[in-house]
Amino acid sequence: MTAGFATGWRQVLVGFMLLAAIGMVAATYSLIAVPLEAAYQTDRATVMLAMTVMSGVSVVLSPLLGNLMDKASLKKMMLLGGFMLAGGYACLSLTTEFWQVLVIFAVLFAPANVLIGVVAVTVLLSRWFVEKRGRAMGIAIAGIAAGGFSFSLIIQGFLDAFAWREAMRWIGLVLLVWTVPVTLLAVDRPEDIGLQPDGALQPPPLAKAEMALEPVKVMEVLSNPTFWMIALTVAIVTGGMKGMITNVALLAKDSGVAMSKAAFLIQIYTSCGFVAKLNFAVLADRLGPRVLMFISLGGFAAGMFVLGQASGSFTAIIIGVGVIGLFGGLMMPIESYLAPRVFGTRTLGKAMGLLAGAILVALLFTPFVFGLIRDLTGSYRAIFWTFAGFAMVALLWVPIMRLQPNEPSAQT
Repeated sequence: MTAGFATGWRQVLVGFMLLAAIGMVAATYSLIAVPLEAAYQTDRATVMLAMTVMSGVSVVLSPLLGNLMDKASLKKMMLLGGFMLAGGYACLSLTTEFWQVLVIFAVLFAPANVLIGVVAVTVLLSRWFVEKRGRAMGIAIAGIAAGGFSFSLIIQGFLDAFAWREAMRWIGLVLLVWTVPVTLLAVDRPEDIGLQPDGALQPPPLAKAEMALEPVKVMEVLSNPTFWMIALTVAIVTGGMKGMITNVALLAKDSGVAMSKAAFLIQIYTSCGFVAKLNFAVLADRLGPRVLMFISLGGFAAGMFVLGQASGSFTAIIIGVGVIGLFGGLMMPIESYLAPRVFGTRTLGKAMGLLAGAILVALLFTPFVFGLIRDLTGSYRAIFWTFAGFAMVALLWVPIMRLQPNEPSAQT
């Protein structure tokens, strides 16, 4: 039991480190967007197309690679993702036109986003944890915030010290050292080394129940109302967060804030997000996901409203960014927590791939839309208020969501 417990939490470390690496791509993109915008003389909406392309290709790849995760070696797939992420930044340094940046985000960053992202980590940890799944997921997904905080310092430091192309090469090297060794610690399933989920001597009852669920087909997943309610709720919050964080350095620039302070905003956001995900780890198995969704949606709406009212005030921007990170961050582990309960673990890769793909549709557009609204109106206010309204509307359907794993209505 001791060996199983230690090995299980080692998988949480793997998830934490990999999500830190891939999660920082969006969180720190606004720092990279500044030299890209200057180097290629693009407008705000165009420079945000990189995030749109990455999300769009990820939408297509998530179901395909998620299904493959149920059959192939997850460890090898994660290793490939680490190499692709590091290679992506190195290749950015070689671009001569902006369309090449978009190709790199499609061919390297997007597959890495799935192979070492939330889909892969959810599949891994759902195999290793059942009774403590909320805690394990919350801690692992806190890596997204930790990565955004750490890499915002690293990237800004490289950009201050080197020309942006050389900085990209250094980032790629850091990511290679960061991802490859930790991926080698991954173990696909506890049964592969004679262990059980949660470090137990026998399979936990909930693990048996999840394994007993019949493998789901694509249309069964897509016809499940719970699937769409989860997807839409998570998409509103995560889409708004991604649109905000990918534009936050540019928002600060518009407000007359020195770029050296823009990294500070990302650190505020990621620090609050880190606290949120640790709170999820503590509260998920006690309060349940419905209460956490209520808290998250309400707080996220408040943060978006504050940013809409910021009007060039750096203090207001700090407050809004922090509130969004603190409350919106509670929503990010929800899909990983609910998917195995609703769809079981036998075909979790397929279900998570479809769920992640649906959510990524929102992330596909939000960075571009945030930039476009700013280009059209000269301000981000309208888009901040719009997402605040979306979150308030989402509060209306949370009470009718069927979230119990064994209810027949959750499977129809």
